[in-house]
Amino acid sequence: WASRRGLTAGHPAVYCSEEVHYSVTRAVELLGIGSDNLRAIPLDGGVHDLDGALAPGTRLREVQLAASLGVSRNTLREALRALTEQGLITHHPHRGVVVTDLTAEDIADLYALRRIVELPALRRLAAAGVAELRTATDAFAAALDAGNPVEALECDFRFHRILVAAHGSPRLSAAHERAQGELRLALLQLDREYEPPAVAEHRDVVVALEQDDVPAAEAALAAQFDRAADRLQFLVRVKESEPPAKGAAR
Repeated sequence: WASRRGLTAGHPAVYCSEEVHYSVTRAVELLGIGSDNLRAIPLDGGVHDLDGALAPGTRLREVQLAASLGVSRNTLREALRALTEQGLITHHPHRGVVVTDLTAEDIADLYALRRIVELPALRRLAAAGVAELRTATDAFAAALDAGNPVEALECDFRFHRILVAAHGSPRLSAAHERAQGELRLALLQLDREYEPPAVAEHRDVVVALEQDDVPAAEAALAAQFDRAADRLQFLVRVKESEPPAKGAAR
């Protein structure tokens, strides 16, 4: 689960103490949100119920949240700073901290970043990287067959992290990991049933790469992005047409 060295193993720690680490993981757990870099710890032997996620825009009240976590307010502020850096919560001057509320424009921007980072990575993948993609795709298919949407989401995200790693750039990987964290938040908020990409969408990319047909791989990956972005933007617009959730910041 969450690395005790920081938000991502191999990257500098964002927080500096075990108490802050505990606060960040507990905050994620209580909020019902998560990221690839920081996952909720298990509850009663299982993953926290996704239906427990707070509505986007919900204001987080410092005193009550510190009491719920059993930590000082100073420690809580460090934890919230780490979550802010991941894009999971947003600080508004004069309104305080709220659960990030992604707009259709945010979704479009996240997928623009992914296209810029992931599509060129297809031309950098070595044979070992393509083999890793096939392994991740097989695991994705197995998770779907087992009816495990949480593991399927992890395998889906792992597939794309493997692509980005081909750049060999920690900064690009960090930017991509933040984008994945924000997309995870959107999925938890908007798409509780999680409609994953079809396994064939991943396999089309892998098979094209195995055949040294990079243009076909690029076309398959771009089509996957188009479908996913269209779905999330549609769900955002549906949400925006609904009355504000109770507790949402105004």
